[in-house]
Amino acid sequence: MQGYLSIGDFARLRNVNQKSLRYYERIGALIPAYTDPDTGYRYYALEQLVEMDMILMCLELNIPLRDAERYREPDQTLDIRHLLEDGQRQAREKLAHLQNTMKQMEEALHRIEENEPYQNQDGAYPRHLRRRLILREPFTPSGGELGFKQSSTRIFLRGQSLGLLPAFTFPIGLIARRHGEAIHTDIFLEVLQQAEDISDLEVLPEGDYLCQQKPTRELEHVDTLITEYFSLHQNAQQLIITNLTSAHFDLKGPLLELQEQI
Repeated sequence: MQGYLSIGDFARLRNVNQKSLRYYERIGALIPAYTDPDTGYRYYALEQLVEMDMILMCLELNIPLRDAERYREPDQTLDIRHLLEDGQRQAREKLAHLQNTMKQMEEALHRIEENEPYQNQDGAYPRHLRRRLILREPFTPSGGELGFKQSSTRIFLRGQSLGLLPAFTFPIGLIARRHGEAIHTDIFLEVLQQAEDISDLEVLPEGDYLCQQKPTRELEHVDTLITEYFSLHQNAQQLIITNLTSAHFDLKGPLLELQEQI
């Protein structure tokens, strides 16, 4: 039809399918400029490409199409500035989320590469570990594996509320310290970025550590594991227990690595 684009031509100009255009019409997001009463063929004005671009932007930014009407003025003109400002803000948020995800993936891959030479080691072995930043809080070892899982959930949620970025896939561990005859244990969440005014953030220093591995089931009796370690290592003042991230995830859980700085 002269002066209009067929539904097929209109769809090709924005690389969408005709089924999608019919859906947009059905929900009132994009009404054809003209529908032939005899054939039912739909036609669009060239100017409606602006509306199509608005719909595509909303889809890209996860704005529900039914909310797109808020960008339409009472006289049916489009408030392009409002749309672009909202789009810019949401794109920045999306980009920040993707950048954080990239940081976590890079850290996970780095950790897998670091751990590769130490998988399934027997007995004690030395290794050099990088500086780590942790968020910690008190933990009761007698709670066993269930207590560990509950505490893990709490510290994950606390880290989220503080705007902290977890370091990698399962960055949870325990840190036990000897204080005279007593042993105090904290659970920790390893994070990637420094945050100010959080008193429980602590740095685990870079250095050489003496390590050994235990199966995940030892978490069921982690209080015994910690007590026996300090009993066997009278000079030890601190013990870190964390998971040994590997390239293949075992549904039974990753190996635990016990780390004592030397």
